[in-house]
Amino acid sequence: MPGLPHYQNNVASRGKFEPFYSNLFEVTIRPPQTVSGGELLLEHVNKISGLITDRGQEEIEQAYKSAKRTYLKAMPTDTRTEPTIEFSLNMNDANELYIYKTLRDWWRTAWNPLTGEQGLKKDYEGSITVINYNRKGEIFWQRTFQACIPVGDLPNFDFDYGDSTAFPMEVKFKSDWFEENIV
Repeated sequence: MPGLPHYQNNVASRGKFEPFYSNLFEVTIRPPQTVSGGELLLEHVNKISGLITDRGQEEIEQAYKSAKRTYLKAMPTDTRTEPTIEFSLNMNDANELYIYKTLRDWWRTAWNPLTGEQGLKKDYEGSITVINYNRKGEIFWQRTFQACIPVGDLPNFDFDYGDSTAFPMEVKFKSDWFEENIV
């Protein structure tokens, strides 16, 4: 009898479909060429959010007497993406906070508070690639966010004698456009 709650009537079970795991991902961050240390950023990503690229568009309304019609605006109001990445911070043998230093150097390609030097967008934009894969390591989703720049303030340190956890650092980026490959 169809529709009964039985294993044989469950398409996902019969097809041996795999669940989507949100922890099977990798993030590759490519800072501008003038910033060193980008290859280490991958190892310190804890999580990434804000990858929304298909935003709902605003609507417009028309009326004919008491009947209303709704349409979508011809153009979206914002096409940028705002990935936010949380990093864990470690110190190397030279006693450097190397992840913080890499990201600080990226910030300073746009404006260096020590010298007043400013850069052009071509000097401070990078890219971020995010991939998802299954448990066998087969990639099924990839987005590369282009023209990425770090925005907002460089995260500040808050010191607390009562907190012995590793210090996380959250950085927000803005991307003007992206490329997508979804299997």
